[in-house]
Amino acid sequence: MNRSALRNMMLLVGLLACLVQPVAAQNDKGADPVDPGSLTGKVMVGYQGWFNCPGDGAELGWKHWAHPSISHGIFGPGNVSVDLWPDVSELDADERYATGFRHEDGSRGEVFSSANRKTVMRHFRWMQEYGIDGAFLQRFASGLSYQTTLRNKNRVLNHVREGAKESGRTFAVMYDLSGLQKGEVERVFDDWTELREIQRVAEDAQYQRHNGKPLVAVWGIGFSDNRPYSLQECFDLVKLLKGNGCAVMLGVPSYWREGTRDAVDDPLLKEIIKAADVISPWSVGRYRSPREADRHAERVWQPDRRWCEEAGLDFLPVAFPGFSWHNLHGGELNQIPRRKGDFFWSQIKAAEHIGCEMLYIAMFDEVDEATAIFKCTNRPPTGNGGKFITYEGLPSDHYLKLAGKASRLMKGAGKTVPVKKEDDRRLLIGYGEGVLELNGQNDIVWHYQEPGIETVYDAWKLPNGNVLFAHRFGVREVTPDKKTVWDYKIPPIKGKQEINSCQPLPDGKVLILDCGNQKLLEVDRQQKVTHSIDLPDGGKNVHNRYMQARKTPQGTYLISYRDNRVILELDKDGKEVWRYDLKEKDRPFTAIRLANGRTLIPCITSYQIIEVDPEGKITWILDKRDDLGFELLYPVGVQVRKNGNLVVINSDYHHRKGMDNDVQAFEITRDKRVLWTLMKTDLEEDGKVPVVERGTKMPSHHLLSIQVLGEPAGLK
Repeated sequence: MNRSALRNMMLLVGLLACLVQPVAAQNDKGADPVDPGSLTGKVMVGYQGWFNCPGDGAELGWKHWAHPSISHGIFGPGNVSVDLWPDVSELDADERYATGFRHEDGSRGEVFSSANRKTVMRHFRWMQEYGIDGAFLQRFASGLSYQTTLRNKNRVLNHVREGAKESGRTFAVMYDLSGLQKGEVERVFDDWTELREIQRVAEDAQYQRHNGKPLVAVWGIGFSDNRPYSLQECFDLVKLLKGNGCAVMLGVPSYWREGTRDAVDDPLLKEIIKAADVISPWSVGRYRSPREADRHAERVWQPDRRWCEEAGLDFLPVAFPGFSWHNLHGGELNQIPRRKGDFFWSQIKAAEHIGCEMLYIAMFDEVDEATAIFKCTNRPPTGNGGKFITYEGLPSDHYLKLAGKASRLMKGAGKTVPVKKEDDRRLLIGYGEGVLELNGQNDIVWHYQEPGIETVYDAWKLPNGNVLFAHRFGVREVTPDKKTVWDYKIPPIKGKQEINSCQPLPDGKVLILDCGNQKLLEVDRQQKVTHSIDLPDGGKNVHNRYMQARKTPQGTYLISYRDNRVILELDKDGKEVWRYDLKEKDRPFTAIRLANGRTLIPCITSYQIIEVDPEGKITWILDKRDDLGFELLYPVGVQVRKNGNLVVINSDYHHRKGMDNDVQAFEITRDKRVLWTLMKTDLEEDGKVPVVERGTKMPSHHLLSIQVLGEPAGLK
């Protein structure tokens, strides 16, 4: 068939498809759409949309679930081509298709179809829910000349258009040239002409644009795997698309710049690349570990990005969560392990580190090669011999959350931004072996570290300018020039020396929690104990009995029992007037009584801050389910500001990931917007930590308490 006849046929098929299912309408009110004007700042996912099942109306059988040679047979043991199993628990009954696989309990395994409108719409709602900007819909050119597959491609395209419109995500068409023969590349432009002129896809409000033009992606140019189509055909296609008023993105090999390994050594490849607007080197399978990913970013991505910058191109790196195609090609099961998200996140951080401003995630729904990031199950149907990988016990939305964090990182909102520069705000911070004061420019302007000072859980700047702090062996007050003016010490009895808390009281006295002797003390300026309460037993471990104690404006005392997992409120005689029992995994650090009568409780081992009312009902919670743009670790020191915001220490003390923790502290609103973060680099000079622990010499800060100076702390 000649090119003109083919084009006319495709136009007719496309027109009929549009009559069957209308093009999605433009922008609904309240869709909160992503700005489609540029790729810059965006995280896009690849959307295969190629899964079919008997009964979905496409008449393609078990497409991409089972091997093509027997695709009309049952999808079950011995006929499977996927290594991950989708989580279909949220799908309605009319979105699920029974397979020949069975779970351990005998129930049938079920999957989805991309031809099902409800499912594609659901996928785009997931993108919206987790903050993913949009998708490149994969449109394999090898199937464009067959009416059945073309009809299905157009059907999925219409679902994607509608899903993008409803969810406010962007989308763009990505043509994959894989499988084309010599002389067949021109069919891509024929198809694009039909999509643009008849289906008017580029006129959708959410169609992705770049440099003011609709973006078309072409994948598969310059690979060294003996593809039948030529580079010249690809060059002609790029020129046709550019002449059609499009911005062009090219999917090229990882080593396109050197012309080695996966790339052809042909100068025409670089000429084609220079004619495009964006290039995206394919990196799936090019490295296997976070360390290798870091090295690839440094040695390959970074010089690639510089080359593109000099050539006036934009650089779009590819990140993938893992890889396995055991059932598809017989390779090793779990060939590139996911490492519980560490592998995926290492690539995202590496891209951000070298200055990339956009990212392509491969893929959203690719369960064939196990690169999917959408919801997959940890309980695949293996009851009758199936072999699949899982998300290693992680929640099914774990990788969607990481992709959303990546999106904020590319925009700058998720980048762990430095403390907002405010000349009128200073921070007093207690850490493992001393006290720091930071000015509004994040500089350490005062630092106290002396022999005998260990584990500063509590530190206060007093109205006279002195600093009062509790350390393991006592409570000390020092002047700005570091002279000791008050020094309360616990008698040096082995197993009895443990102070975790102090609080300056309005009458000039100091509240001290004597963990070793299990007493709550009020001590005057002459170091006379004016009031003492014997505390209920906190257990044998002196270090873990209690954490902090606070006196409330009502004259009662709140004590945090660490090992006993309880908050007790005692009156002046030590009688219990209120208690809150925490869950088994919780260990409280402190308890702050709020003006509304509720109590704020940071819990360190469960990584959360909860607010409870007098009846013990949780009325507010901040935990790892909240997407802050960084990992929530031990929320130890907490201050409630005058405006109700929380200033929180994000401590890595004793944490296995301590060395990877960038965010040391942050301020967050009650609607969970992070206003600023204090970075580890803010506490470094020339890349080095000026404050280290004497015992371990570890370059970690191990922050424990925080106070925004100029505001009373804790009683809001």
